[in-house]
Order: sequence, then C-alpha cells, then structure tokens
Amino acid sequence: QARFTGLKGQTIGRHRGQLCRHQRVAMATVRALTALLAVTGAAANSMYLASKCRGQMCKDLRFPILDFDAAEEKCICRGHPCWEDNGMVHSCSDPDFPHLKFSYDVSGSLSCGCSSVPHYDSLYIAKDLCPGHFCEDSAFPVLDYDEVGSKCICRAHPCFDIQGMKHECPDPKFPILRYREDTPKQANKPEPVCECLARLDPPKNDEL
Repeated sequence: QARFTGLKGQTIGRHRGQLCRHQRVAMATVRALTALLAVTGAAANSMYLASKCRGQMCKDLRFPILDFDAAEEKCICRGHPCWEDNGMVHSCSDPDFPHLKFSYDVSGSLSCGCSSVPHYDSLYIAKDLCPGHFCEDSAFPVLDYDEVGSKCICRAHPCFDIQGMKHECPDPKFPILRYREDTPKQANKPEPVCECLARLDPPKNDEL
C-alpha cells in the first residue's frame, strides 16, 4: 500500500502548498531554497526514531525536535532546520498554510515550505536515511525507516491507532500530534505516548 515519490517537492508549482517567508540573519549571505511541498494530511512521527530514543523528550522550545545524531551515536534535541538555512529563517504566515515543513533531496539539499497540516519530522531520517523520499498517500503519510528490511517506508501515523483509539489535536495552539515511547515498565513492551505540541514557529531573534 505504501509508496514513495521522488523529487517532486522541488518542482515549483506542481503541488498544493505555499512558499514560506524568510528573513536575513546577521547580514549573512543567503540563498533562496524554498519549495512547494505536498500536503500529506497528518503530522509525521517515526516509530523507528521513537524506539531509538525511548524515554527521552525535548522541552526547550528552541530545540523542540527529538532526533538522532549518527556522528555522535546518541539522541539529541535540535531546532527546526528551516530556522537556520544558510543564514535564512523560514516561517509561515499564511493562515491556510501555517505549518513549516522540510525535506531533503538525494544530494542532501534542504527544501523548506508551508503546509496546511502540522509536521514533526526527523532530520536523521529525512536527510541521512531517506533523502529524496516523501510520502504523499494520506493513509500512509509518515516517512519512516524499517530497520529489519533496511529500507524506507511510508506508514500511518502511530497515534491514529493506539489500542484502538485515534488521537487528535483539536487545539490550534497545540496542533502537532507527536508519538514517542517511554521507558517500558515491562521488558520488551514499549509505553506509547501521544501528545499535542505547540506549532514549530521560529524563536525570536534574541532566543536564537
């Protein structure tokens, strides 16, 4: 059922979505690297990453994304990559497309865009493991990594079926549905956690 598309996210004008707004930072030389991105219909959450970083979470709004650093071989909290894109800070001001999203092509180049649905993506998966891939089937919107098969896959959001319950985030102030796993109380039985997070807006200049 799951399928991949290639580098369509870099073709201006072929997908629904809006360009993000950007600004100069500290007079640095900048390059325009925004693209229209496909609207997938659900926030992204990797079960592979949740398992890899079990029991950890990020509370600092400057570094809200729980991710894995392959070089350091440890889980880290990082900022959104579109908050520091070669001197550019991207943001989304259109109320119809308020959520910042990123992707990487096969060469590792970053694309930033705005979506009508919230996203919580892993740079490790999008850039290191699955560059050039994204999932456009609304039933399987999450780009993830299958460690057993050593391949990239598209899956349903794990919070859409936790013991038969579908979790949602109706509060517009906390629209991001995030899946993570707590340290299991019983051996080999992860504790799934679904929670609603604030929108990933760039920190103010004095917070960067």
